Amino acid sequence: MRGAGPAAGWRIVAAAALLGVPTLPAEAEGVVQDPFPGLRSELFVNVTLIDGRGGPPRPSSAVLVTGALIRGVGTQGSMVVPEGSMVVDLSGSYLLPGFIDVQASPRTPEELHALVAFGITGVRDGAVPLDLFQARGRGGFGEDPAPSVYIGGPVLDAGDEASGVRLQSEAAVIQEVERQARDGADFISVSPNVPAEWLVGITRAARQADLPVWADRRGEGWLLALRAGAAVASPLVSGDPDLLPVAERDGFEALAAGGGTRTNADWLARLESHGPEVDRAVTALLSNDATLAPLLASAAAPLDCVPDTAACASVSEVERAELRAAWPKVQALVRTLHGHGVRMLIGSDAPRATDWGSGFHREMQLLVEAGIPELEVIGMATRNAAIALGQLHERGTIELGKRADFLVLEANPLADIRNASRISLVVIGGRAWSLGSDGRWERVRFN
Repeated sequence: MRGAGPAAGWRIVAAAALLGVPTLPAEAEGVVQDPFPGLRSELFVNVTLIDGRGGPPRPSSAVLVTGALIRGVGTQGSMVVPEGSMVVDLSGSYLLPGFIDVQASPRTPEELHALVAFGITGVRDGAVPLDLFQARGRGGFGEDPAPSVYIGGPVLDAGDEASGVRLQSEAAVIQEVERQARDGADFISVSPNVPAEWLVGITRAARQADLPVWADRRGEGWLLALRAGAAVASPLVSGDPDLLPVAERDGFEALAAGGGTRTNADWLARLESHGPEVDRAVTALLSNDATLAPLLASAAAPLDCVPDTAACASVSEVERAELRAAWPKVQALVRTLHGHGVRMLIGSDAPRATDWGSGFHREMQLLVEAGIPELEVIGMATRNAAIALGQLHERGTIELGKRADFLVLEANPLADIRNASRISLVVIGGRAWSLGSDGRWERVRFN
C-alpha cells in the first residue's frame, strides 16, 4: 500500500458547488432538505466501480459518502449532493468494497492495522478463548484504523485443554448455544474436539436462534459436520476420509494407525477430484445452502515458505515435493465445486499458517490460478463473506445506505488479482486512511 497524496491515485478537486455539481441547499423553503445536516460529505468521482454484486465494472462512476454511510452511487452528472460537499477525483483508480477475512485471529491493534494495510475492513475471529472474550468483550478491538471484528462468543469445546468453553455433555453444549444466542453472538464456533454425535443438537439449537454454525478443522473432515447442519465448512484440503474412494480409505487411515503421519499429500494422492464422493460433498453443500472456506493459502504454506527457514522446519523436502505434485488435484477440486455453484469465502488462516493480510491475498491468487475468474473471487472476498456473517445489510457491496467501507486501488484487479493489494486509500465507516511512507497510518481529511 502506498502513501497518501496525488501520487497514490487521488486528489481533492474542490467543493462540489465550484464544479457545477447540483447541491442541496442547507436551508431552502419548498425543497427537500438534506436528511443529514451537519455531516461531512465527499463525492468520489471518475472512478471505475466494482460494486461486489457480480456485475461488470462500471467506469466513470461516482460514490457519495455522507458521515459513515454511502448516500449515492451513479455518475457524477446524476448526483445531487449536500451543500459543502468536497469532490475527490479518483481518475485511473478502482473502487470496490472492503475485504472480509473469514478466518483470522487478531489479538492486538498492531495486528488489526496490518490487516487494514491489505484492505481488510472486516474480520471473523473464530477462535476466541474464554479469558480473552471476557477481557475485551464484544466490540472494543483496537484503535483506528481497525476492521470490524466479528466473534461468535467462546468456542464450544470438549477437549482436555479447552480453547473456549469446556463442556461435558451434549445438553451442556446446547445450553451454551442458547446462552450465546441471548448474549448476541453472531455465529456459533465449534471446536474439532466436540464429539460428532453432538453436532445435530448443536446445529438444531443454533438454527432455532437463527445463528450459523462454523465447524472448523474437524478430524474426521467437514462432510460429517455439513450433514449435521453446519452452515460453513473448512478447509478444502481436509484429510476427510469420506471424500476418498472407498478402496482408498483403509490405506489412508492405516497411516496414522501404524504410527505414521497422514499428510495433505497422502490424502490428495488418493483423491478423485471428479469422483462420486466429491459429488456427494457437492450435494451436502448445496442441500444445506452451506458455504466453504477453502483456506488454500494455509494448505499451500509448505510450498510458499523459504527452504531452510523456521517456517519450513516442520515439512521435509520430500513432503513439499509430494504436495507440489498433488496440487493440480486441489485446483481441479476447486473447479468442480465452483462449477456446481458452491459458494466460497476467503480466509487467510493468520497467524496459524500465513502472515497478516498477505495470506488473504495469497488465497485470492490461488483461487484465480485454480480457474475462478477474478470478478468472482472479489465477490467471495466481499459479498459472500458478508452473507455468511449475516452482515449483507451493512457491508459487502457498494450500495445506497450501506456502511462506507471501501478500497481505492491504483490498478485493475480484474486484469491481475495481485493488483488488489495496490491500495491507495482505505475508507472505514466514512473515514479515509492512507499508509504513510514512514509506515504509520495517516487520516486523510477532504474538508
